[in-house]
Amino acid sequence: MKKCFSLFGFMLFFALQLSAQAKFDSATYNQYYNKLFPSMIIDSSTHITSLSDEEKIEAISKVWYEAKFNFANFDKVPHLNWDSVYRAFLPKMLATKNIMESYRLLQQMNQLLRDGHSRIIEPLYYFLKENDKLPFICGNIDNKVVVIKNLSNDTAYQSVTPGTVITAIDNIPIQQYIKENISPYIHFSTPQDSISRIYTYELFKGLRGSNVQLTFQDLNNRIVNKTFTRSSNFFLPKIMYSVLPNNIGYLIVNSFESDDIVKSFDSLFPAIQKSKALIIDVRLNGGGNSNIGYEILGCLTDKPFLTSLNVLHTYRPSQRAWGDGAVALQLETDDWKPYKKVLYSNPVAVLTSAATYSAAEDFTVAYKQMQRGKIFGSATGGSTGQPLGYNLPGGGLGFICTKRDVMANGTEFVGVGVIPDVQVSATLAGILSGKDEVLNAAVQYLLTQIK
Repeated sequence: MKKCFSLFGFMLFFALQLSAQAKFDSATYNQYYNKLFPSMIIDSSTHITSLSDEEKIEAISKVWYEAKFNFANFDKVPHLNWDSVYRAFLPKMLATKNIMESYRLLQQMNQLLRDGHSRIIEPLYYFLKENDKLPFICGNIDNKVVVIKNLSNDTAYQSVTPGTVITAIDNIPIQQYIKENISPYIHFSTPQDSISRIYTYELFKGLRGSNVQLTFQDLNNRIVNKTFTRSSNFFLPKIMYSVLPNNIGYLIVNSFESDDIVKSFDSLFPAIQKSKALIIDVRLNGGGNSNIGYEILGCLTDKPFLTSLNVLHTYRPSQRAWGDGAVALQLETDDWKPYKKVLYSNPVAVLTSAATYSAAEDFTVAYKQMQRGKIFGSATGGSTGQPLGYNLPGGGLGFICTKRDVMANGTEFVGVGVIPDVQVSATLAGILSGKDEVLNAAVQYLLTQIK
């Protein structure tokens, strides 16, 4: 009897032990692993002059592994061995002498990805101090650096008019200046993206409130030197509307970064509806939220229209361990269903350039697929997607593109650009005479479409 009792007691003890074991808690598991991948934090207060060797290794390792596991476009750089890049840059990183030198090296490493949505930003303390500029937007026209727009009404800058040719910055020939100070560190997806980024955004950046000397060549080929003060007070207007001759509406949308743009468009729509045709100019639209562009397009049709095809990938370590594919693809298509009870049904044209970028390219792709009208200008920048932000030692930030977009029919435009239906480029002669040759081409087309 004692043996039976002992056996029963053992079995009862074992059963109690089993019932006391924890069950798998999926919520806790998920929470734990998400802590390993924190959201990016914006910190502009950190101010250090150099990174320790350990921080240098951490920084370059983060740039390497965030790209290795998350980058959406490695197939666009098939000859790039990212692991070899890491090994080659590691000793260079350890040899850097100050924090800005370290971050410049990280930018050079990142540039090898050839992606406009993957970038390295130096610690924000330095970035904000060295991000002032001049109010001039330039372009590479007829192999010259030409001022296209002057964003300031200040008399200090009024001597620089569209068509002005700039030949030097701080007595350095301008192409040499670009080669030494800008080209090695920028992020870009296509040749036109690189050129546009330099002349539209990067050319005049420098220390807050600092002076910069520009050398101009006037119409009589005389050399003129002028000194200007950099500032952060120059902005492109986000949205503008005017009416051209023959009652052609002209809508300029320079950003998709704010919901206020939709509100402004909605307020302008009654006036737009009165026009016989409409031109939408996104030549200087650097992007933002794609849905803002779709809101505008949703007023040009009463039918659903396709946006981009999203290509997403996930890394599956267990599948890799079992010898199967380590990466799984997910393709997502979407259409936009117009919901506003307004419709603009007259002819439309869109203007693009290499500075048409990101969400503005998503806008252009959707417009092209709508077959609502022609596109005039030059190929877009060729970069869109979803950047993932992460923190780097010393207060810097990294971004890596995690999503590939293609047209709904599979046509690639990342790394290529959206090609306009009618390719038109500005000329120096046209700018000097006050003509907008791209705009004029669209006007001539619309005149043939107006009933």
